[in-house]
Amino acid sequence: MKYLHLGTITLSIGLLLSACGGGGGGGGSMNGMMGTGDLPPASQPPPSETQTAFSGIGTRDVSALTQTAFSSLLDASKQSSTPIFGSVVQAFTSSRLSDVTGVETTFNGSRFTLQINRQDGSSTTLDTDRDLTADVENISPSDNQVTNRNGVEGYGYRLNGSAFTGAGVSVEWASTDFTDYLSGGYWVHVDISARHYEIGAFIDGSEFDSLIQVPVTGTATYTGRADGGYIVRYGTDFADVSSGTWEQGEYTGRTRLTADFGSSQISGRIDNIGLHNIRTLEPDGTADYDPSLRDTDYEGILVAVPISQTGTFEGQGAMLTHPQVQITSSQGSWAGRFSISDDPAGNPRAVAGTNRASFTTSGETEGVFVGAFYGATERFE
Repeated sequence: MKYLHLGTITLSIGLLLSACGGGGGGGGSMNGMMGTGDLPPASQPPPSETQTAFSGIGTRDVSALTQTAFSSLLDASKQSSTPIFGSVVQAFTSSRLSDVTGVETTFNGSRFTLQINRQDGSSTTLDTDRDLTADVENISPSDNQVTNRNGVEGYGYRLNGSAFTGAGVSVEWASTDFTDYLSGGYWVHVDISARHYEIGAFIDGSEFDSLIQVPVTGTATYTGRADGGYIVRYGTDFADVSSGTWEQGEYTGRTRLTADFGSSQISGRIDNIGLHNIRTLEPDGTADYDPSLRDTDYEGILVAVPISQTGTFEGQGAMLTHPQVQITSSQGSWAGRFSISDDPAGNPRAVAGTNRASFTTSGETEGVFVGAFYGATERFE
């Protein structure tokens, strides 16, 4: 098994986040459309303290991730993308696929749906009641160090002929109220026959659906999680990995953001990055999969970007660094928005968004990380 040895960022369902908020904004596949159906009322499931959000007994199927798919996803995700604000969505598509216009999610404690909407009117939905799930982990309030809320994370996917759609997602909700939730994560869509390729990240929740009036003075620090997906094509600078080997997996990390409301800027970094659920495809066709978590020394730098007076921010300042890997170029973008709820100090109590960073090394290894982040102040209530 080969790994991107020296690190990378993540957010996964292998996703990310916890927080509060209800449905609104992005993620999925193009062909093999599936409707969400009628969800049972949110009041029907048992209290969240005893609820199993959704089961996960499946085994991941990654057979659609061929060399063509890897290459096309990498090329697509290098393209610039304008963040979509409803919540926050960033999506990168190949030229033959219609642009994403937003993501919608639903959650009632026992069922989660993710619908990705596109400019041509098509949409793709992943539904935990109908599609396969794997790697599901329920999170208790005591294990959720960001907001002390109940949560669940896992992986959902569907393979339909030549089309594959998969998403890593995290969902967090308030007490016994399933309508007060935040979901976040990333998705990958591949259709070999139609030559459709797409990768994206999203956060969606009612706490991040509306504009706010941000403070005009003071600072606030937000700490939390970052998760997502990545794709790498190895060059010649990793001695025990054959040049031309492809790798795709998920990343997870710690995020720390500082908002300076006086200067209307926000900046931060993602560190403690680990890689997991790693798929490799070597030039001779040998494929491998390793679910275990691998620590790295990569860091994601989120360069200061302006905060609008309505609580959103976006900019091109996102890059990867590593103390031992000679990264010759790295660039990307990040975007987010502040919570509509304040902490006792009068600052927005949480912040959430998406990020993308591509990189190239001196040995012509190249890769892209796409994911989401979420953080809260120490006085989150």
